[in-house]
Amino acid sequence: MAGYEKPDFWTLKAKKEGYPARSVYKLEEIVAKFGLLKSAGSQDQAAGKAGPKVLDIGAAPGSWSLWLLRKLAGRGSLAAVDIQDLGVSPSDANFSFVKGSILDEGIRARLRDVGPYSLVVSDAAPSTTGNRLVDQARSEELVESVMDLALQLLSPGGSLVMKIFQSGEEKRLIGQLKTRFSQARAYKPEACRAQSFETYIIAMGYNSKQ
Repeated sequence: MAGYEKPDFWTLKAKKEGYPARSVYKLEEIVAKFGLLKSAGSQDQAAGKAGPKVLDIGAAPGSWSLWLLRKLAGRGSLAAVDIQDLGVSPSDANFSFVKGSILDEGIRARLRDVGPYSLVVSDAAPSTTGNRLVDQARSEELVESVMDLALQLLSPGGSLVMKIFQSGEEKRLIGQLKTRFSQARAYKPEACRAQSFETYIIAMGYNSKQ
C-alpha cells in the first residue's frame, strides 16, 4: 500500500494509548458493534470455561493482540500467529505466540492444540505490489486460507473476522460463510483510511456440523 504523508487522528491516538498501529481501532469498532467478545464469553460460560479463547491470525505488529488482552483482563486466553515477530511482548500467562505461516501444517497443528476458539480474528494482508488486481487476488487467496483454518478451529457458535481487499469476490466468500454461520456480512470500520480499498468480513454463529 502507498505510504501516507502525516499521522492522522487514529495514528496519534494509537501512539498515545501504547499500540504499535492504528488498526487497533478497526477491531475495537467491529467487536463493539457486533458484540463479539460478549458473545464469545457467553459461549464459554455456558460450556463451563473461565473465559473466551481467541485466535489472532496475522498478529504483527501486535496491536490487535494487545487490545484483546486488555479486554480479556485475565479471563480466557489469546493465541497469536504471524510469520513475523510481534512488536510487543505481552507478559500475560494467558497469551501464546506461534511464529510461522498458517499454510504450514505444523503451525496449524500447534494452533489446533490450543483451541478450539470462540473468536478468530485476522488483520492479515499480503505483501502489496501497487497493482490493484494482483493485490486483490493475493488478498482473496489469503482470506480463503484463513477461512479454511478457522472452520477447523472454531467452536460451535463462534465468530470470525477477516480483512480483505475489496474486489467483488467478498460477496462470493460471504455466500460461502452463510452456509456455515448464522450471519455473515462485510463491514468497513470508521478507522479505515478513506482511500483504502480494504474492508472486513464478519461471520457469527458457526455451525460445526454442516
